[in-house]
Amino acid sequence: MLDRGNCCSDMTQRRTSRQESRGTNVARILSAAETLCAIYGSGKTNVCDIASYLKMSPANVYRFFPSKLAIYDELVARVLQNNFPVMQPGYGRFTTAETLREFMLGLYRHSFALMRNEGKIFELLTVADEERWPAFEVHVKRVRAAVAELIEEGIRAQEFRQQDSRRAAECLCASTASLLEPKAIKNLHLRHPLITPEDLISFCVEALRNGPS
Repeated sequence: MLDRGNCCSDMTQRRTSRQESRGTNVARILSAAETLCAIYGSGKTNVCDIASYLKMSPANVYRFFPSKLAIYDELVARVLQNNFPVMQPGYGRFTTAETLREFMLGLYRHSFALMRNEGKIFELLTVADEERWPAFEVHVKRVRAAVAELIEEGIRAQEFRQQDSRRAAECLCASTASLLEPKAIKNLHLRHPLITPEDLISFCVEALRNGPS
């Protein structure tokens, strides 16, 4: 008689094993893409290069990603998640306005550090920004949602005046785009030599307040 319990258990184990194997291969491909991109740039790195680096066939890479764009979009998602956490620990000791300032400034500092230390990877983010890749659009929405949540907190605490928090978040992000958008960051000091990132963020946050600071 067939032991259905054992049969189901075996099927689950095989499925789990396949998923783990897939996850391992996806991670290897993304790591290879990141390594080659950091050296040569994404424009000069194709699927064949990635496959050769991993000592596998291009067809095997295509088993996990349908195109080069799919690989790099997933890589952009990974870079953004690793370098731009939406909310960082330690903000609880600040007022909402201070938290918002620190959060926005943190985003800029992460971008600037990436531009300075990982130029080719930063270029990839610039392309993803300009061409509105799905991974970058998800990042933009995450940032806006976090900003809207902080503004809503400030309204409840009566630090900020009554307003539509989502609209205010959109305005704040648009006003500080030169600090948030990779395509604009490198030109900030060239076009605005009299202000610092801190000046711009403080100016924008003050516009949300209930009254004079």
